[in-house]
Amino acid sequence: KYDCIVIGAGLAGITVARELAERGNKKILILEKREHIAGNCYDHENSDGILIQQYGPHIFHTSNERVFKYMSRFTEWRQYQHTVVGNINGLIVPIPFNLYSLHLVFGREKADRLEKKLIDTYGLNQKVPSLELRKSDDFEIREVANFVYENIFLKYTMKQWGKAPNEIDSTVTSRVPVYISTDNRYFQDPYQGIPLNGYTSLANKIVDHPNITVRYQT
Repeated sequence: KYDCIVIGAGLAGITVARELAERGNKKILILEKREHIAGNCYDHENSDGILIQQYGPHIFHTSNERVFKYMSRFTEWRQYQHTVVGNINGLIVPIPFNLYSLHLVFGREKADRLEKKLIDTYGLNQKVPSLELRKSDDFEIREVANFVYENIFLKYTMKQWGKAPNEIDSTVTSRVPVYISTDNRYFQDPYQGIPLNGYTSLANKIVDHPNITVRYQT
């Protein structure tokens, strides 16, 4: 009856299923252990009629035009670009720590000097992990790195993962960089937003194909 079985109805699984069904003309069975589609992106209306993302917020962002066009087949977009600030001892600064943050924390004269050093050493618009900055031969760059490490990186890592930074893979620790830029956005990808009617609506449209069957709690 089925040509392929796909395990999991998250975004990866349903996209694979759609491609196999649409371009490969295969009969697809998706098996999902949860009672809903869309994996951790699943959203639904709460008792007040507000659309909530059950497993925490998810923001769509990509630098790949093909990916954006593909997803746009199944949804319109709510234009949204994420910005984050942190309260560091009463001072509200952009996160990731960037050149604006630098000037707020270190004051104009010192920040001007630090900004030049960072740009000269690492380049403008580069994201540099704070652990890498801590290896610098320049004591002032290490000072910036240690400030970010102590006030942002260490606490974020302990809260998010329950582990010390040296216990975390470098691909994860790179999420808390120093961004040598005045761009306060959390992501710099050219395509950003949130599906207009939510991720569940998007997911249901992806699997809306005669060759696809989804079984939940299986």
